[in-house]
Amino acid sequence: MARNDLQINVTLDRRALNFFQNQAPQKLKEARRKAVEAAGVVWADEAKDITRQGNHIDTGLYVNSIGYSTGTPANPIHNLNEGSDKTTLQTGADVAYAEALEKRFAIFARAVDVSESRMLQVAATQVRNTLGL
Repeated sequence: MARNDLQINVTLDRRALNFFQNQAPQKLKEARRKAVEAAGVVWADEAKDITRQGNHIDTGLYVNSIGYSTGTPANPIHNLNEGSDKTTLQTGADVAYAEALEKRFAIFARAVDVSESRMLQVAATQVRNTLGL
């Protein structure tokens, strides 16, 4: 399994942050979770597209197991961990040859490069929509 780390920071106005921390901390946590999950979907979609378009090993097992299930068979890696001030998502493909494909074609790394701006946009949109900003 290949590993790429991407950190997304969404900055709120200090007054808005104080309000949500004091009045609606669960709403803030929900916004963070939705932002992370939405960014993960964008990344996974891009990795699936790169795999299909690049004529890489395009097995249903591999493509369907990237990030979230898009059919069967599938066993996606999608581990969401929520802390008090941080939410992380471990995502990827759980097939024996995923690491070899990443070493050869850098599918996951390229997906981050191509989709990073969209990931940031969807994350910010999720925060705004969830918090009603």
